[in-house]
Amino acid sequence: MLVSAVPDPTAFDKKYFNPLYRIQAEDFLNGIQKNGLLILDSKGKLLTACIAQIQAVPKYGQELLTLLTELLKNGKQRAVECPVSPHPMPLLELAYDLRTDTEADALIVGADSLETLRAAGKHRVDVVPLSDYRDSTFEKDRQQYEAGFESIDTLPREDVAELIIRAIRFSKWLRFYDPQIGKGDRTSHYREGIEYILSLWREHGFFASQQGIGSVDIFTRRAERIFDSDEARVKQSKQTENRAQHRKVIRDLIEPVKTQFPWPVKLHVKNDADYIFHARYLQTQHAIIGVDRGFDLFKPGTNEFQRNFLTLNMAEGSHLTECRNLPDADL
Repeated sequence: MLVSAVPDPTAFDKKYFNPLYRIQAEDFLNGIQKNGLLILDSKGKLLTACIAQIQAVPKYGQELLTLLTELLKNGKQRAVECPVSPHPMPLLELAYDLRTDTEADALIVGADSLETLRAAGKHRVDVVPLSDYRDSTFEKDRQQYEAGFESIDTLPREDVAELIIRAIRFSKWLRFYDPQIGKGDRTSHYREGIEYILSLWREHGFFASQQGIGSVDIFTRRAERIFDSDEARVKQSKQTENRAQHRKVIRDLIEPVKTQFPWPVKLHVKNDADYIFHARYLQTQHAIIGVDRGFDLFKPGTNEFQRNFLTLNMAEGSHLTECRNLPDADL
């Protein structure tokens, strides 16, 4: 899952750079690329200052700037811009307050900033000097979240919640992909799993808790596949079944979710002639989570998790785009 860090621009001050420091900086940016988020101010002050510092670094600056630029490319979604106080303040204070307000995992600082924070009594375990990045708890946690975890039924409930929160916290929308939902079977079980995730988003989402921000899309496919070779009566029977199951999903899943949560909730039923839509996913602005057995997360009639694996699948974006672009089913 994802980790998050606020960068103090002085962490990239040229005076610190030697071959070892360069490795620490590269590891930090590469880690963010894999499963991290840069938390930045919406005014662009921290990013502008980071770029200026990196550009001034002799020998290594261009390579580091390339890494940073990759994080900021459209579609990469490795940076989050968050509102901050409009009052002018030093960049270190801005970065420190941003980490505090967003509850990001770490504030990445240079050596001088570290001493400034210590002198002010603001040094905490989540203040990470870039010179020690490789050995930091933040980097160890990042690697663990990238590697993945056991099935959710073997984990403490609070650990499962944390995994999901890390995936959804800074997203302004959520997309659920599960082809089985469209069949209309076990609809209440899928609803319970989706409601659980949305409850965590409502409680812990940085943006989703704000009025007017957030949307939910659920993608599935129709219950019965209709073939061109089907006889007319078979096609009619399947179409009738598809419409009945669609009404059931709306009644038993979509409408209850709409009444419980403040965001627009939309169901998308796709015509998947080639059956490319198979695996289940939770997609956020910043992460793609494979949900092994789908969103019926709980054992029937209980609040205990079923055997289910949540895995970070960042490379599946083009597949999900293909699923979203499937034609809508005729219902």
